[in-house]
Amino acid sequence: MATWELKKYDVPGRKIVNTEGFGLAGVEDVRELTEYVITKGKSFGGKWGYIPMMEKMDPIYDPETQKEFAKLHKACEEAGCIAMAFVSGGMATIKVQAKRHEKASQAGKITTQYFKTREEALKWLEEFGI
Repeated sequence: MATWELKKYDVPGRKIVNTEGFGLAGVEDVRELTEYVITKGKSFGGKWGYIPMMEKMDPIYDPETQKEFAKLHKACEEAGCIAMAFVSGGMATIKVQAKRHEKASQAGKITTQYFKTREEALKWLEEFGI
């Protein structure tokens, strides 16, 4: 089993939370991720965006961990996130899984899009003024 690692990146001058996951995330890992993302997002005050970079993550098969990822989407929406720009690097499995978590979350107010690179995601988020 691959070890989970989370990297956090600042986006100077923008209201964007940016993380990159490596390996296999478990329930506690996702809870810690959620806490970080929500705390950082709220620190901006008002609307913000999230760039989760997932291309180096392992697929999640554990149902409880999948539920935690769905909760992350909803928590982001409730904390003022208006857009999520997923960077999946063209990894179809990860993209499908993220879409499943998004649907399960019922977070209908967040606009989502999938990109191959962080640069594409940053450019897209400019359209939202974040």
